Amino acid sequence: MKSSFAGIVLAGGESRRYGTPKALEEIEGRPFYKIALEILQPLVDHIVMVAHPSLQSSIDEQEGVTVILDDPEFRGQGPLAGIYSGMNAYEATNYLVLACDMPLMKQQVFHQLVSLHFLLKNDCSIVPVTRNRLQPLAALYPAAVKPVLFDLLISEKRRLTDLLQRVECAYISYDSPEMTRCFRNINTPADYKGMFD
Repeated sequence: MKSSFAGIVLAGGESRRYGTPKALEEIEGRPFYKIALEILQPLVDHIVMVAHPSLQSSIDEQEGVTVILDDPEFRGQGPLAGIYSGMNAYEATNYLVLACDMPLMKQQVFHQLVSLHFLLKNDCSIVPVTRNRLQPLAALYPAAVKPVLFDLLISEKRRLTDLLQRVECAYISYDSPEMTRCFRNINTPADYKGMFD
């Protein structure tokens, strides 16, 4: 079966630590969510953006992008619920997942994930690692993980590490300062300010 790819952009929730929705924060006039879309669009057939209800009216409609809420059964249960909901909304054999609060991400990372997917003989998740830190919110997941996500959510296990322990994974390491910077996560206004230091 030919591989098909969909993107899942996790646009986040209310961003309590940040104070305002991070998805709408900007770099040089480009909202974080649009940066994530631009990274994934050339690599996928379609993108599902999983957003909090409060964000829906602020997100521009775009061709090839469907904006959804979390599956009602698991609404508000974090990134695992977002990934599961994205997989439920659009059928593909593989999904490129990107949280929109990594606005320094390079498209090169996702090109490498896709390339590694085609080199591997088995159908496994591919997760970047930066200086021994797993980066499961900028990763490739096969459709086969969907029932595992469902089982975890039903069992109220919501940590990304719970998922990685249950599925077969390959890891790709990034250790240079230039590449580890791509994975910088913006959680607070101080994090945002620190991007420009």
